[in-house]
Amino acid sequence: MFTAISQHPWRSTLWLVAGVSLLHLLVIGVPELTNDEAQYALYGYHLDWSYFDHPPLVGWLNALVLTVSDSEFALRLWPVLLSALSALLLYGLSRELFPDEPAWLGFVCVAVFQSGVMFQLLGMAMLPDTPLLPISLAAGWLLYRALNDGSIGNWLGLGLLFGLAGLSKYTAVTLVITALMAMVWLGKWRVLRSPGPYLAMLIGAIVILPVLYWNYRHDWISFAYQLGHGMPQRDWQPGRLLVSQLGQLLAYSPGIYLFGLIAIVDGLRQPDPGSRLLLSLALPVLLLFGWNSGYETTLLHWPALGWAALTPLIARWLVHHWHSHPVRIGVWTSAAYSLLLIISIHVLLVMPWNPFPTNQHPLTDMFGARQAAQRALTLREQLDPVTSPGLFVGNWSVFSRLAWYARPAAVQVTDTRFDQSDLWYGSPTPGSAGIVIVPYKYRNRPEVSGIGKFGECRLEEEIAAGQHDNPATTYFLYACHDYAE
Repeated sequence: MFTAISQHPWRSTLWLVAGVSLLHLLVIGVPELTNDEAQYALYGYHLDWSYFDHPPLVGWLNALVLTVSDSEFALRLWPVLLSALSALLLYGLSRELFPDEPAWLGFVCVAVFQSGVMFQLLGMAMLPDTPLLPISLAAGWLLYRALNDGSIGNWLGLGLLFGLAGLSKYTAVTLVITALMAMVWLGKWRVLRSPGPYLAMLIGAIVILPVLYWNYRHDWISFAYQLGHGMPQRDWQPGRLLVSQLGQLLAYSPGIYLFGLIAIVDGLRQPDPGSRLLLSLALPVLLLFGWNSGYETTLLHWPALGWAALTPLIARWLVHHWHSHPVRIGVWTSAAYSLLLIISIHVLLVMPWNPFPTNQHPLTDMFGARQAAQRALTLREQLDPVTSPGLFVGNWSVFSRLAWYARPAAVQVTDTRFDQSDLWYGSPTPGSAGIVIVPYKYRNRPEVSGIGKFGECRLEEEIAAGQHDNPATTYFLYACHDYAE
C-alpha cells in the first residue's frame, strides 16, 4: 500500500490536500449560507471587539472578505484555506513527533484527517472552530518545541497562538490544560522556573484584551452565557452522552472514532513524548465535551480539535497493525463510508434537481432565505408607514440567514432569549407591526414561529424555494399587528 507513497510522501500529501481543496472550491459558491455561517458573516458586517456568544476572530476574518465581496464563494474561501493549513500542520507535526517512523506516516495522517466527514464540512463553512483548529495544532507543535529547547522565541510564539485561539473560541481554554499536562507528563515542569511560560501568558493576555474590553462594557454577558452551557440546570443523563458519541462516530467516520479510541489506549501505554503531547492536546477537549454531553447534547463540530489531534496517533497505530486482516477491513469499510458520504454531500450542494419529497430536503436550511427576505422587504413597504413596520422572526435559530439576506434592514426576534440579535437590532416593542417570516418547520407552532406574539396576523404569501416544481422548503410571510410581550 505504501511503497509508491513512501518515495514522495510530501508531494503526495500536497496532491491530496490540493485535490480536496479543489473539490470544495467547485461547490462552495452554489448554496446559500447556513444559519451559523450567516451569523458569523453578520459578525463581519457589524464589526466589533467581540460578540455575545463567541470571540471576534471569525468575524474579523469575514470582515476582511467583505471589503472585497459578500458572495457565498468569497466567504467560504477562508474555510478552504484554513482546512488545507490544518492538514499540512498535521503532516509536519506527525513527522516531528515521530521522527523514527517511516516518512509516509505524515501522508497517512493527512489521509485519515481528510476522511473525516466533519472535517470536510469545516473545510467549507466558516465557524469559530475553523480557525481554532489550525491555530491549536500549531500551538501544540510550538509547545512541544518550547518544552524541549526553552527558546524564548518559541514561548513568545506560543503566547501569540494561545491568544489567537482565545480570540477564536472560548473552549480554547483547554489549551491551558494541554500545556500543564504536557509539562508534567513530559517531565518538563521545571520550565516554570524560567521566564518563557510567563512571557507566553503575558502575550496571550494582551491578545485577548478585545474580548475582555467588550465584555467589560457589556456586563460580562459572554462569560455568563458560556457558563450556562458549561453548567446547565438539568440532570446528567447517560442517554445524552450516548447520543453525542454516536453522532461523533457518524460525523467524523467510524474509522476515526473507533481507531481513535484504540489509539488513545495505545498512546497511554506508550512512553514516547510524541504520544503524550498529542494526548495532552486531544484528551481535554474530548473529556470536556464527553462529560458535558450528559447535560447538553454536544454539537458535532465542538470536539473537532480532539479528533484532529488524534489523527497522527491513529495513523501510527494503523501503520503498525496494517498486517492485520480485520484492521484492513475496518480501514477500507470506513474509507468507503466516508467517500460515499462526502461525495453525496457535494452532489446535494450543486445538483439542479430535488429528488426528495416536498419540504423534506436534508439540506433544507440552505434554501430560500434570500428569496424570503427580499420578498418580505417588498411586502413591508406595502404596509402602513405610520406603524413603522419591521421584519420579525420567531426564533433565534432562524434569525441569522434572514438577517443576512435582508441587510441592512433590521430583523428582530420575538422569543424571550436575549442574544446578539438584540444587541444589533433591539427587541420588539409592544404594539409593533410588520412582516413575520416563518420557515416550514415552524408553520404549526405559533409561539415558536412568532405569529402567536401578535394580536392579529394575516398570511400574505408562501415562498416555495428550491429546484423546479419540487420545493426544498417553504417560507410563510405574515402581516402582523399589535405585538405583545
